[in-house]
Amino acid sequence: MEQQPQSPASIGLSSRVPAACAGEALIDYLSARFRYLDRAGWQSEIAAQRVLIDGKSVRADLRLRAGATLTYLRVHVEPWADLGFTIVHQDDELIVVDKPAHLPVHGDGPFVRNTLIHRLRERLGAPALHLTHRLDRETSGICVLARTASAQRSMRLQFEQGQVEKTYRAVVRGRVDSPFVCNLPIGRARQSRIALRRAAGEAIDEPQAATTRFYPEAAGPAASLLRCEPATGRTHQIRVHLEAHGTPILGDKLYGRPDEDYLAFVARVKNSGDARVGVDGEPDRHLLHASVLRCLHPATGLAVEFTAPLPPAFGDWLQRWR
Repeated sequence: MEQQPQSPASIGLSSRVPAACAGEALIDYLSARFRYLDRAGWQSEIAAQRVLIDGKSVRADLRLRAGATLTYLRVHVEPWADLGFTIVHQDDELIVVDKPAHLPVHGDGPFVRNTLIHRLRERLGAPALHLTHRLDRETSGICVLARTASAQRSMRLQFEQGQVEKTYRAVVRGRVDSPFVCNLPIGRARQSRIALRRAAGEAIDEPQAATTRFYPEAAGPAASLLRCEPATGRTHQIRVHLEAHGTPILGDKLYGRPDEDYLAFVARVKNSGDARVGVDGEPDRHLLHASVLRCLHPATGLAVEFTAPLPPAFGDWLQRWR
């Protein structure tokens, strides 16, 4: 596990001064338009030379010119992330990675540099790298990226047409002894205060058909390891269907628990708290792993398969969780 230390860095946020604001004093413009800092806060940032006009530091009483480029060098503390990803395949069209948990695939909230795509671009010197699908930050396993625009189009079309076969593994709460299928539609959770929360069955908005097949592979005292095969690709599909079945994924901070738990978690992370803290004696990440992905190679049209071994923590938690 490669850890990225938390260290301040500057992120340049730029915009053009609109014609309607020409002649305004810089401090008046910033205080009225960008209210995440108050007037005193902007005074401090200007004095620290973190506010530039056309690349130069300026005084707070500068009169703005229409079309000038305003840049704010915002001090940003990047959250911790596990940067220990492994490249399992690469060619002229595709990069396939075994992504660890605790690594977002793209920029999200406080994560700007500590993302899979940013770090891959740095490692490979490949700025034209494109995501073809996404994994949640805490979901580990196979993630496929495209090196060309044509490969990205091919992969996205395969996902849209259901040609990509994916197999996940999950450790869930409760004992599961028999295979089962969940066909409940998935939509936005109508009664939740969390915008990204989905639900299955009734009390949902914008329902979409969804099917997932589940096969038990092992069982511990109070948890089970399942092979999960989604036939559709809805947001959080496996996590939502397992919650609906009454066997939510072990370590899931959103599904299988009340809104308040997740909202408290988000508030802690936004205040520079550690996202790895688990709840109720559960692991620090939800135990969902993308273990196999099968698709057609964008260049050859031949079937290819990519695999990622199950993290050892899955077996450990399966046996020890009560």
